[in-house]
Amino acid sequence: MSRILIADPAPPAARRRLRALLGAALVGLVTALGCSPSALVSPSGGAEGPGGWDSAPNNPGDDGSDGQGVDPNGAACLLHDCDDDAQCASCSDGRNHCLVAEHRCVACEEGGCAPGESCSPYGNCVPDGVTCPTDAHGDPTIPCTTSADCVACDPMHQVCDAAVGKCVACTATDASACLASDLCLADQCAAKCPAACTTDNDCGQCGSPGHLVHACNSHQCAECSATYACAAGKSCSPQGVCVELCGADGKGSCASDSDCAHCGGSASVCHKPLNGSGSCGPAASGCSDLGQGALALGDPWDQYTNTCSNDGDCAGVGVKYDVGKALRDLTGFDAIQDATVDYGMNVCAAITIGAGDQQVSCGVCVPCRVDSDCKPIDVDKVASDAFGPIGSIAAKLLLSQVFGDGAHEVHFYCQAVAADYGVCTPCPGVFYACGVGGSAPGGAGGGSCDHDVCDMGAALGASCDACTAAVCGADSYCCSDQWDATCVSEVGAYCPQACGGAGGPDPCSHDECSAGDKLAPSCSDCASTVCGQDAYCCDTAWDATCASEAESSCGCG
Repeated sequence: MSRILIADPAPPAARRRLRALLGAALVGLVTALGCSPSALVSPSGGAEGPGGWDSAPNNPGDDGSDGQGVDPNGAACLLHDCDDDAQCASCSDGRNHCLVAEHRCVACEEGGCAPGESCSPYGNCVPDGVTCPTDAHGDPTIPCTTSADCVACDPMHQVCDAAVGKCVACTATDASACLASDLCLADQCAAKCPAACTTDNDCGQCGSPGHLVHACNSHQCAECSATYACAAGKSCSPQGVCVELCGADGKGSCASDSDCAHCGGSASVCHKPLNGSGSCGPAASGCSDLGQGALALGDPWDQYTNTCSNDGDCAGVGVKYDVGKALRDLTGFDAIQDATVDYGMNVCAAITIGAGDQQVSCGVCVPCRVDSDCKPIDVDKVASDAFGPIGSIAAKLLLSQVFGDGAHEVHFYCQAVAADYGVCTPCPGVFYACGVGGSAPGGAGGGSCDHDVCDMGAALGASCDACTAAVCGADSYCCSDQWDATCVSEVGAYCPQACGGAGGPDPCSHDECSAGDKLAPSCSDCASTVCGQDAYCCDTAWDATCASEAESSCGCG
């Protein structure tokens, strides 16, 4: 339940949701611009969206019109992402004025309605006297049979769920208030592909054909995880990618050439010393051979080969990386154009070649040694190349379809090519970081007891105390890789007393009959009863309504 008050402007979260752009509008736009509609349709036939990229166009509402798109004369309607009135020219229901502060097309702004109508706080012309009263949680209390009954409500409650007679955010047949990358679940807009996950089921809608990311790995949706296996012959890397291991240990160590069969580039030779294990590397007899293409890192990393003695020698080395092509390949949006950025190869890797007492170590500039060497690309810097002129309708629609309201960034991890080095490769979820900190390609973390459960940091040990045991029993990532924000949030569920005065508010800081911070269901039988009836009280805040519910259910005195 939400705390939206009818007298206030739509809150920022609601405004972000209202920026949803329909896939149907995207197809209509490119048609009007003389492009093929199929250019912006995913291989599976649906328009694709961020992270999930498989967002079928949102369905129209009761009136059969979603009010968005480009009409036959080329007039546009960017219903939830306008910058001027021209971008509202073809919107339905008279919503031809852009409320720039909220980037919404509205019918009115403090007046301008027909006689017998008045302008609602949300920009709709409604019959005089029609209002949308709400309860203490901000949910409309008026009954409805069609969405017309909800016209005076806030933007996230303007759709009628006729089955229950309530004004809601969306229904199965009208998700026009949701982002193109959302699903409508229980009458609420919910992300198809979440920014963070705890189970594989959270990622069931993520990815696109050929690039499915249905596993939850390290709290990010990925290609695989400990509970979502790869196809036979491949292993799941710490970053959640199905890979054929390079070397006997996945890190480039080898006993024979066969151990190097699945290494990247041409690192197919096991270079062995007189004693001990060898290292997978390129087929070269001397360092000079590496400058003749023997390193073969693969496109685009093979544009140059620079020798080095330390990382400082690689400070100015880099390649032209086509992030537009990468996004086009990953999302299936053929309308995304080439857009190149300078990407560094700033790591000096020690590449061992030769055998026995003839081994030599050569320094060559490469993209990465560990995941943290791979930096995200800010697509806004090349958005005009990839998506069209900034501010144009085409660019706005494409950026929204690809990124939703998230940051316009592409994240990378270090994919092992041979012992001690790799190449930067887009993360499985593309828009969410998947790196494992300072671990070398193929590495893993371990648990300790060097910080409080209420603070983010290195992985904690399950044996540190009862709280870490409870959290890690439910989410092993917290004790094997990193104690991140998701782990901290789980502390409240499994050990609600843990953060009182030690990195977070006490989840049992007041009695149930007083308003205050949200309470944990485990605080008391009364708190459990109230939250069972009204989840808001334990999810968001224990307000006056929650206190009243406590008095009714448990008694106060």
